[in-house]
Amino acid sequence: MDGSNIKTDYPVVLRFEGLYPHQLGGYEAHRLRKGGDLGHVDRSRTKLNGPPLIGPEDWAARALAEIREMAAENFAAEVASLEKRNRKKDIERRFVEGPKQPWRPTRHGPMREVILTVNKDWFDADLSKFFGEAENQREKEFGALAKQWLIENFGDDVIHARADRDEAAFHIHAVIMPRATVEIAKPKAKVPTATATRRMLQPSIHPLIENYEAAQDSVGEWFASLGLVRGERRAAAIKEARANGQTPPKRRYHAKTWKWRVEEELRLKAEAETLETDKAALDERSAHVTERENEAETVLAVAEGVASGAFVASEGEDEPGLIEAPTARPAETPLEDLRRRSPTGFARATGVFGRAWGRLFGQARAKAEAEADSRVANAMEQIERADAMVAEATRHLPSRTRLLIGEIRQTIPAILRKLERSGKGLSGSSENVRPQRDEPGDEEKF
Repeated sequence: MDGSNIKTDYPVVLRFEGLYPHQLGGYEAHRLRKGGDLGHVDRSRTKLNGPPLIGPEDWAARALAEIREMAAENFAAEVASLEKRNRKKDIERRFVEGPKQPWRPTRHGPMREVILTVNKDWFDADLSKFFGEAENQREKEFGALAKQWLIENFGDDVIHARADRDEAAFHIHAVIMPRATVEIAKPKAKVPTATATRRMLQPSIHPLIENYEAAQDSVGEWFASLGLVRGERRAAAIKEARANGQTPPKRRYHAKTWKWRVEEELRLKAEAETLETDKAALDERSAHVTERENEAETVLAVAEGVASGAFVASEGEDEPGLIEAPTARPAETPLEDLRRRSPTGFARATGVFGRAWGRLFGQARAKAEAEADSRVANAMEQIERADAMVAEATRHLPSRTRLLIGEIRQTIPAILRKLERSGKGLSGSSENVRPQRDEPGDEEKF
């Protein structure tokens, strides 16, 4: 294969993850896209994953059955050994305990998941579509080399391998079940006996699992034909820095696949909750803005109605308000519609304009009433002054004439009372104040 036109600055990525047999069920559920975190999976591409590269479809069930068989065989062999040595109490104890798991307790578990991949950009730079090829050639060649590397280094212990094409970048998953036959130490016997063995799961039997740097060297050399390079020598850099008394670079943390999926599910859930909270806050802010806009528009519409004369102050109510003027041109938006658009804005506007209207016309009425009272008082003063002059003049008139004038003067108090009542009943008219007569003919009589 020709790698002359392929960039050479992409490192091949190799990761080992610890795996316990009881995790195979969840592993299979995720492989078949029936469980686990599927948020990052493009379901439209799942059909492109294809069948396993190594192992049958029921590989997980077969692996679990084999592990149970190993435990049963080891238990039978151990009991047989105890019977030969007549260790009755030990036999009773072991029957109570039952078969043991065929591995020694470790932090990482007795099996390994292998992940092989390259940066997504390297696969995306393939020119297969340009040349009219249906399959991405870089994915095809990388998958073929990965399968060969797994078989070359782990043989039959590679019980499963597959290619995933429905996630962010093409990658290879594989499961290693490191089978080993180990000798069981026992007390020295006078008569030599056959060596006792047990079937176990022991990852250290594979050099590349035991030596991480050797595994990185191996894949770097294996995939060099594709233009890929070995990953950063971080472990060597850490070792060298410590030897020189320097602060070593931080180790990269690679979460176990199952643990990563759990963490990813929690992260996505937290993001979803955050988005939901942000959306609720945004909706609340939008509703508040809309409410304020409606309020402002309502106040403006009320102001325009008052200015045009379409709305006038209501009378006879405890609280000031506005009503639609019956004789004016109707407003563009009726008062009731404005009330429904924004009750708050409507109440604020009608209160302000109603009070302003009341103060304005109340002052006008007060002024008019004051002017009317002044005119009435002036008229009454003039009448009283005229009456006094008439009384003075009658002294020099004949008695018959004085008697007639006296009868006329007796009507003046009634006229003054009528005039006073009329003045108090005025509402600001600018017309001249004229007292009403008690009866027709008074003027002629006077």
